[in-house]
Amino acid sequence: MIRHRRSAPTRHSAVMVSALAGPMAWLAALALAVGLLAFGLAPARAGTADAGWRIRLLDAAVVSGAMVTLGEIAEPVGPISPQAWRELAATPLWPSPAEPGRPMSVNRPRLQQALREALRDTESLCLYPGTLVLQRGGAVLREGDLRALAVRALTPAMAAMPGEASMQDYRLPPYVFLAHPQQQVVVENTLAAPGRNTLRFAVREVDGSIVRKFTGSAFVDVWADVPCAAQPVNKDDVLTPEKITRVRKNLAYLREPAWDGLGGPWRLTRPVGADQVIYQSDLSGVPTVRRGSVVTVLYDSGSVRLQVQGEAMADGGLGETIPVRNMQSKRQIYAAVKDGGTVVVR
Repeated sequence: MIRHRRSAPTRHSAVMVSALAGPMAWLAALALAVGLLAFGLAPARAGTADAGWRIRLLDAAVVSGAMVTLGEIAEPVGPISPQAWRELAATPLWPSPAEPGRPMSVNRPRLQQALREALRDTESLCLYPGTLVLQRGGAVLREGDLRALAVRALTPAMAAMPGEASMQDYRLPPYVFLAHPQQQVVVENTLAAPGRNTLRFAVREVDGSIVRKFTGSAFVDVWADVPCAAQPVNKDDVLTPEKITRVRKNLAYLREPAWDGLGGPWRLTRPVGADQVIYQSDLSGVPTVRRGSVVTVLYDSGSVRLQVQGEAMADGGLGETIPVRNMQSKRQIYAAVKDGGTVVVR
């Protein structure tokens, strides 16, 4: 039940009392305020569409007094004198939300109607968002604030990356309300990788507890010189220095980690075109014995030691067992690779 106090009549008194009843009453109060303004109770403001400045309405704002003023929900754009803006900014619009710390929204048609009645001709200079969200008391962080938090949190990880790292294509909430100014928004994850990175934000209370979480993302570009093929290289070709060059690439668009240029000797497991990235998965060790090579086959049974010529039927590294065809008997046997020209049957 709403109690009406006796007081000196003011043009906003009925609206201010209604605002105490809650969200639905607050919306009704806004409509009533617009109605009162429509009967000529709003201050007249001069303004024409050909002025060199505009009034940009914010998409989110924190208000402090009993009445919402223009200066709390809008900002000037263009060359308007400070004195003229101070006068406009003081224009009362409608009662503040009744419940502190609880955001409430005003859609564009309702906002346009209220400002048309409050500002008269000057309303034609207003630039509107789709919706205005208001909160009485507390604080609001905008997208730019969240972006700055993300950059600060991920900069150490980006500095440790090879090459030059930067962030772009942020996907963040347009605003975040805090119940009171002592709350903080922090970024929980501080690791970064080339490509799209999820950002996990948390609203932290004064005592360190987390009151809510939300997410966003940003794209990390990392430009670095990576090993590429200096010329077309075929599958099974041995990778020699003259076949390698370095090309500046964005690591964010590589399908997997590039070869670091170390180790070897290597051969290619697939064809690689000129200036194409050489990935670590494209490489395999150069075998000690190549398929088709003629090798010496040693038979060593302790008391008997024989050797014949054989043909390697597969590639093999040192110590690996491969199939070998005896060139005399044409039989296939299995032998361990001893060196580049010798295999041993035990």
